[in-house]
Amino acid sequence: MSTALIIAGLSLALTQTESPQRPFHPADLYELEAITDARINTSGAWVSFVRRSNERLSDSTLSNVWVSRSDGQDQYALTPGDATSSSPLWAPDGESFVYLRQGDDGLSLHRHYPATRRDEHLTRVDGRLNSLSWSPDGSMLAFIGFVAGSAPQAADRGVTPASEDWAAPARVEDRLVFRLDGFGALPYGDQQVFIIDTSSGQITPLPKTRAPNLDGLAWSADNRSLILSADRQTSETAAPNSELYRVDLLEGGWMQLTNRLGPDNSPVISPDGRYIAYLGYDDIEMGYHNTRLYLLDTQSGEHSELSAQLDRSVAAPRWSADGRSLYIQYEDSGDTVVAQIGLDGDLTPLVGGLGDPVFGRPYTGGSFSVADNGTLAFAGAASTRPTELFVGTPQRGYRQLTDVNADLLTGIQISEAEEIHFPSPHDGMEIEGWVLYPPDFDPTRQYPLLLEIHGGPFSGYGPVFSAEFQLMAAAGYVVVYTNPRGSTGYGYDFANEIHHAYPGNDHHDLMGAIDYMLERGFIDPERLFITGGSGGGTLTAWAIGQTDRFAAAAVVKPVINWASFVLHSDLPPFFLRYWFENPPWEDPEEYWRRSPLSLVGNVDTPTLVMVGGADIRTPRSEAEQYYTALRSRDVPSAFVVIPDSFHGISNSRPSRLLTKVSEILRWFETHDPANESGAQ
Repeated sequence: MSTALIIAGLSLALTQTESPQRPFHPADLYELEAITDARINTSGAWVSFVRRSNERLSDSTLSNVWVSRSDGQDQYALTPGDATSSSPLWAPDGESFVYLRQGDDGLSLHRHYPATRRDEHLTRVDGRLNSLSWSPDGSMLAFIGFVAGSAPQAADRGVTPASEDWAAPARVEDRLVFRLDGFGALPYGDQQVFIIDTSSGQITPLPKTRAPNLDGLAWSADNRSLILSADRQTSETAAPNSELYRVDLLEGGWMQLTNRLGPDNSPVISPDGRYIAYLGYDDIEMGYHNTRLYLLDTQSGEHSELSAQLDRSVAAPRWSADGRSLYIQYEDSGDTVVAQIGLDGDLTPLVGGLGDPVFGRPYTGGSFSVADNGTLAFAGAASTRPTELFVGTPQRGYRQLTDVNADLLTGIQISEAEEIHFPSPHDGMEIEGWVLYPPDFDPTRQYPLLLEIHGGPFSGYGPVFSAEFQLMAAAGYVVVYTNPRGSTGYGYDFANEIHHAYPGNDHHDLMGAIDYMLERGFIDPERLFITGGSGGGTLTAWAIGQTDRFAAAAVVKPVINWASFVLHSDLPPFFLRYWFENPPWEDPEEYWRRSPLSLVGNVDTPTLVMVGGADIRTPRSEAEQYYTALRSRDVPSAFVVIPDSFHGISNSRPSRLLTKVSEILRWFETHDPANESGAQ
């Protein structure tokens, strides 16, 4: 289903209007900014948003909450100096909002009043705030926090350490999931609901709400109870099975509201309190499930599915002010769309083109908010610039309120993504992709092609800005990226084409992109290059094990050996249950058959292997196995470790994005037949 018509109103705002002067340069990364977390107040008069920027001195991405009138006037920042701020959340009356501020004195929660620009310190915060939510009367805020518990103790060594120079005692672990990529070692403890008095700032734990896994908070219309999602199972090996509960604020009693195998989460309560909308699905242990929108009638107790006619995953439900419909978002063919859905399931797309404020690879995503009068606020994406703030309605159109990169991008030649469609050589299935061209592209010449493969594998690329890809195009490559089978945004069946069959026929889809581009006449068939990260790294290794058509490859943070991966990654219960029918000790042949390591004997392609030094999603040992195998066979290869980086190399620090791209481009340049032969 195309959203071309509903995003047509954005085309003028998204078009580069100035004449380009020079290619995109690595130093430009530190001048880029992006908009995210756009929140409009209930009246539609004010919008708060977060402006993200890359700071060169500290080599970090900073965030700052800004405020604007919804007509684009009176824009100003909240946090001066070196402080950062994030997570604005409007009060129910729309007169103020709270936000988090990180400064030299730690993390605190502040309250801001745009009409007077008054800013108040509300309370100090110890740790993370999850699912922050206002009570309907504005007197309280609820959030989910962490409460430390007791960890297993090391055995008594029988002697008292003689000095501080003694080795540390053992760390004893008895959990199946004990570390998480991007975080590290997980502390022992539970989550708990806390209440903030907005007049005094006092934080009080809500009794009887401790549980291992809590998510999502919604207040009842009478301020007397909370609806939350919790998985209260004690078995770590059981399938995830969260349910919705009503928790009484006075007595702390729990009432279970849903009961099925599968997740139920993200509750939102209708303005009159009668209905609870929520997300979930029936878990049948597929690699991918469509997340669906459900409705609970609290008067009758009946549950119904609202999104049955939408073959997409639903996210971010929001009630309309009259309680007759909900606003939702979903991925659709490389786009992120906001739509309105009635209580009868009737769906009306409102706008597409949402995006996330990342500078790395062009994944789909985004968020939105809606005022009582139906005015939407969101960060809009384009392939030629990072996200900007948009406000409007389908009837009046959508107005771009920020242009934070105008001073930089006006003088740079940015490649605009060209949408392509081609048949898979496996079965003729239509595959979607995009192409970025190098500066001053001339179709009468021949160019090297760089195929970049997304991770996941259940995720999707789209025509949104990518500093990585722009740097590759600026280096002279025609950059091609696609959504092969298994990608999201094309329906349940398309995603599950790779269920228990990955890598598999998605490889043929990727080769179809190469074939399609070669037929266009401006690609040099001797100068083909391939790379990808995570699931894309896995598919890169799989590809060069089956074809020698590539001049060089860069395998980034891959899975190489499925048996070692599922037992060494940070989420073994998930991968064991959903990506394979049986564990590796019961079906070792299947794990080996799908492992790129099984094909390493076929590889002749010069291959760079790269991984983050702290990666525990696709652990460093996976990349090391592949590099060792390649070197043992005398295949030209190199091993690159990004020090201290978790799985998301490009998202952690700006310089790591540049390190990743520069190492890949140097490898490709070194093994480019044109350079090896002395050609220019």
